[in-house]
Amino acid sequence: MNDLDLMEKFRADVAPPDPAALARARAGMFRAEPAPRRRWVWRLAPVAALASVVAAGVTVVALRGPDSPPPAPEAVRVLRLAAAEARRDPVLPARPDQYVYIESRVAWAGATMVSPDNAQYIPPVEKNRRIWLSVDGTRDGLLDEQAVRPSEAGRDTIHRNTPLPVQGTPIPAYLRNLPTEATAMRNWLYAGTGATKEGGNPPDVTAFVKVGDTLREQYVPPASAAALFEAAATIPGTTVVKQQVDLAGRRGIAVSKVHHATRHDLIFDARTYRFLGEREVAQEDAAPFPAGAVIGWTAQLQVAVVDKAGQRP
Repeated sequence: MNDLDLMEKFRADVAPPDPAALARARAGMFRAEPAPRRRWVWRLAPVAALASVVAAGVTVVALRGPDSPPPAPEAVRVLRLAAAEARRDPVLPARPDQYVYIESRVAWAGATMVSPDNAQYIPPVEKNRRIWLSVDGTRDGLLDEQAVRPSEAGRDTIHRNTPLPVQGTPIPAYLRNLPTEATAMRNWLYAGTGATKEGGNPPDVTAFVKVGDTLREQYVPPASAAALFEAAATIPGTTVVKQQVDLAGRRGIAVSKVHHATRHDLIFDARTYRFLGEREVAQEDAAPFPAGAVIGWTAQLQVAVVDKAGQRP
């Protein structure tokens, strides 16, 4: 088994929270156990007192626990600017028989078991990724991935072209029915979070992670993307990390949330505030990850609508 296989089989821990996440799991988001791989590994924390947050004239209800501070003003500002940027985008027209095409660069760390109680960290393997998913969810899709890794010969290229057959109830990749208003979107982000289960994420963390899950490999129309960022601006405990870059090397600024030993970043362009991708970083030594290790990293490069699977825009 090579490093890429080990990486992709690592950390099957949390089920996806909503049908959209299930769709991406069904489509083979991160082979071979896609749904758990997509979930950022954050663990139990206190939940649930009631507070209100007012940001740029929009009032929404925020759920906070005693150890969950309000969002940092700068985090609110970045997310509101990202919302304004998203709202200016033109809507991509799409017929039900077409495909959402997303090109990205991704890298996920992994681990291999050295002994029953000792896992060894495997650094991220970078992959160029292209995926075609049915607009209305009724047609088979396609995943094309290429990874380059060091080897004794210098560099090995691993290429995979994987059909993605429809399974079960069709779930669209073009999200026409998401809320377009911040309060309704916040309710959607928190829907089903409920009380924290043992070993699971608290509602604020689940809601924050769901933002990235929603944007990663689906098409979110501009009004809904703007509402998504406006709603994210109300999630407690967020901060800003400056001087970031995404996996494609683009200069960014991150809105971040830390839970236990892990920091999850939503990265935006430092000048335009357009969404660029995500990053997950170990904040301290927590086996198998050493402090500062990158656990996951993504860069969204292109989103388009095409006529058939395998077609490039």
